[in-house]
Amino acid sequence: MTDPRIALISATPLAIAPAAAAIAAQFPEGTVWNLLDDRLLADAQGEGGITAPLAARMDRLIALAIEGGADGVLLTCSQYGARAELRDPVADGVAVLAADGPLFDAAVALGAARVLLVASLDSAAADSSTRLAAALDAAGVATELDTLVVPAAAKPQPEAELTAVLAAAIEAAAPGYDAVVLAQFSLAPAAAALAERFGVPVLDAPTAAASRLAAEIAGRGR
Repeated sequence: MTDPRIALISATPLAIAPAAAAIAAQFPEGTVWNLLDDRLLADAQGEGGITAPLAARMDRLIALAIEGGADGVLLTCSQYGARAELRDPVADGVAVLAADGPLFDAAVALGAARVLLVASLDSAAADSSTRLAAALDAAGVATELDTLVVPAAAKPQPEAELTAVLAAAIEAAAPGYDAVVLAQFSLAPAAAALAERFGVPVLDAPTAAASRLAAEIAGRGR
């Protein structure tokens, strides 16, 4: 299938453009369907985590996407990734991917000795570092994983400014990393420029997720 409908479920508008760009690159003739609940993150922060009502809210958005004919569903918010991982792919009939599941798989496959995980929010850094460490341990990959939080990268800004902010923070961190992992979709626009600047792989979630969706859709013959 060259023209799938891909539903992007987002908790912040900042994640939409990077995700849509990655999907468009993978499926030039495809259709992006955006479903946005811009209170999901704020409400989770206010509640101190993902409560049962918040999880149910995300589940309803996933169900809406599937019932609406999506050929693939991508959650662009890493903190709600567990809702995708709990899905039954046979019952759903389509791939429902967590924001950073494919990203973590790519990091595991890379097998780098030292990895720097970069996020703009403490909550995203804590969640992603815990789950990436678990993925590395499960795969038996001995990787030294460090985390860097860059609050200045959390606000909307042009790609060049985002890249400059992230580059300055990475340069200030301890040198010698073999790879950088950008934990949030909103940071993905800086990936290519950062890879060129530092000369190491810079993995971003939208690119990894779009590639996985293409494989899942091809495998289902949709």
